[in-house]
Amino acid sequence: MQAVNWDEVRDRTAALHTRQSMGLGGQELPEVLSETQVRRAEEQFEVEFPEDYRQYLLRVSAGGRVRRLRFDGARWDWEGAGFWDHEKLHVPFPDQNLALAASEDAWDRRPKREDYPSDAAYQAEYDAWQEAAYAIEAARTTGAVSLHDDGCGFYTLLVVSGPMRGTMWFDGRATCDRLNPLLNDDRRPATFAEWYLDWLTHEESLTTPEQRRAAYESWHAGVGTPIWYRWFAS
Repeated sequence: MQAVNWDEVRDRTAALHTRQSMGLGGQELPEVLSETQVRRAEEQFEVEFPEDYRQYLLRVSAGGRVRRLRFDGARWDWEGAGFWDHEKLHVPFPDQNLALAASEDAWDRRPKREDYPSDAAYQAEYDAWQEAAYAIEAARTTGAVSLHDDGCGFYTLLVVSGPMRGTMWFDGRATCDRLNPLLNDDRRPATFAEWYLDWLTHEESLTTPEQRRAAYESWHAGVGTPIWYRWFAS
């Protein structure tokens, strides 16, 4: 793992947050968590967070660029996770080629009305199929935290269990039915630290709307694309 000066990252993150929150009511960067708080969250989810994400929580912020990890008085979870089920973080993140094949097979077995003698028989079979298909689809993201909402039904995931533990993935199922690793410059799945520091460096340089528009045009053309935006690079 690359050496990271997390105190410096905290200072850079705070400065960027202050700059970007001007005119938005001065929203403050969420405070860090204590070692005890992080351990309690890990105990609840039955995992140990990747070390770079742990350091981010302990020394930079409980939120910011990523969903905020917080305790609501009853349990720990990530704010805004919505329908995401984080109760199976201890279950290894699956091989995505095999998981995709299982998902496609399930959807290919969708019942057809013409194959059943009555509406009731069809509905009963359809309900059973739907429950099974949804379970298969949900299993594609076990062992991963929904760490960032990219909009339009897209999400960025941090894998915390299994062989791919510590890597960042893009959930593009809203359009392409795939989950892809976010690749670093060596064409390997990026770590949390690589993903975050790359984002931070790019964001620090974008100080005007014109710069941001020009940057996105370059990224769309495949020039200087940041790790977080390499959604389909794999």
